[in-house]
Amino acid sequence: MKRLLLKIISLFLIAELIILLTACAKKENTGTGYLFTCTLSGNPQCIDPQYTDNENAETVIANIMEGLLQLDAYGRIVLAGAESYQISEDGLTYEFKLRNDCYWYHAGMEDKDAKPVTSKDYVFAFRRLLDPDTHAPHANDFLCIQNASDVLAGKQKTEKLGVSAPNGATVVFKLEYPNEEFLLLLTQNCAVPCNEDFFISTRGRYGLSDDTILCNGAFYLTKWLYDDYASGNFLTFRKNSLYHDADQIAPSSLQFNIMRSQSEVDEEFSSKNSDCIFTTTYPITYLNSSNYTVITNSVRTWGLIFNPENETLKNNQLRQALAKGINRETLSEHMNQNFKTAYGIIPPAVQILGRSYRELYADEPLVIPYEPAEAGELFDKISLPMNAVNALKILIPDSFDSKETILAICQEWQTIFGQYIGIESVSYSEYQQRLTDGDYSIALYSFKPECNSCENILQQISEQSKFLGLNSQEFRQLLNSFSDYELLTDKFKLYGEAEQIILNQHVFIPLFYQNSYLIHASNNKDIWFNPFSKAIYFQKAKHFS
Repeated sequence: MKRLLLKIISLFLIAELIILLTACAKKENTGTGYLFTCTLSGNPQCIDPQYTDNENAETVIANIMEGLLQLDAYGRIVLAGAESYQISEDGLTYEFKLRNDCYWYHAGMEDKDAKPVTSKDYVFAFRRLLDPDTHAPHANDFLCIQNASDVLAGKQKTEKLGVSAPNGATVVFKLEYPNEEFLLLLTQNCAVPCNEDFFISTRGRYGLSDDTILCNGAFYLTKWLYDDYASGNFLTFRKNSLYHDADQIAPSSLQFNIMRSQSEVDEEFSSKNSDCIFTTTYPITYLNSSNYTVITNSVRTWGLIFNPENETLKNNQLRQALAKGINRETLSEHMNQNFKTAYGIIPPAVQILGRSYRELYADEPLVIPYEPAEAGELFDKISLPMNAVNALKILIPDSFDSKETILAICQEWQTIFGQYIGIESVSYSEYQQRLTDGDYSIALYSFKPECNSCENILQQISEQSKFLGLNSQEFRQLLNSFSDYELLTDKFKLYGEAEQIILNQHVFIPLFYQNSYLIHASNNKDIWFNPFSKAIYFQKAKHFS
């Protein structure tokens, strides 16, 4: 009897243990409470959202700050610091109602001392953004706001900017003209709020250290250690318990280790010292492994530009002949898998109406087709000094990892024209300096939109018209006409027309779309990134051991 009783008790204890272990397993399988580690290719330097243009800073800001709206993992615009918004029928007024549970917080603050985020914080942020003294790199994106152009030009005071706070919980934007992409613009890091009192208290050091930044996002910065002469530099973050959606924030904390180069970042990830990596290098090792998840986007367009001050290349017929002498069908034979053939300028990663713009507006009909016979005839009609073409070279950065394709183009040109244009590969720093100094004849050059916007990349080209030698009143008029159309369905064909104008002037000859990649181990889920800003988001990230 005693033995039977002991056996029953043992079975009961075993059953309890099984239940307990099952409960623990369920808890572990939620994937929450993990410390995620990420590596940055350099020091963020400054995490002032209105001022910085540092790619490493983008990831930091994306995890510690939020604006009125944000993008989710699928690229959809969702509410963040705003609980609702409405747009006037004429598309000129946007009114946002703020959540009442958003707070400013930093590591040295007691919970009870946290102050709410108010509409004045947004007004101050946008006045800083458009203030010419700020030198904000993304200010031009917001020229649709009333008086923004005059404010940025110093013709009007920032108080005249069309952003107001009728009360502590309402932000109103008045626009000069309807802009269907305005909501998308508000998802950028530079559109997050800024507390004026705290900003003033930092005495010009806002965003330069862990004690001069105020956070209103899912995490807050606890430590920023960086020494130019030492290794082991890092930033650490903790989950913000005051965040309005704190229950849905999966990680307990984050650590961003600061490296000195992309190669060091790659090494850290391959050694499993970090949980994810953003890279533009073709990740064949990870693509062939079921242990990793690879997310791919084609976000950058590479092509050839011509020095507008070069006497030989000022000849449009010569540029046209060179364009007709490029066989894109054979380029893929020499191209590594990190690239694909480009015919247009706007890269496939840009979406419009929920689809890739390149699906809606095919790029292949845009570019001048490969016509070697016509290219040769056109070249023979041009009166050029002897060996003028032989003196030309294509300047490329030595980091470009598909040099064989450029060599193939040069060899094709030699076959067609009987003259050889060589390649000059230099360090990236020298490459940039020589472009700035105008010390080149032909150069491999790229464009990448700063956000998910066709207009953004076309505006970049407009701003570089002199550098490119683009002299087209038709192009300028077309860009100015975008504001006359409220709907993207009316505008997307105009984007293709703008591309065609650029290509017809032969100032940029597109060659490749380059991929970028977010890679993480397969047991990590819901890490996502913005391919345009390169920001990596960890708010929903989960780890399953």
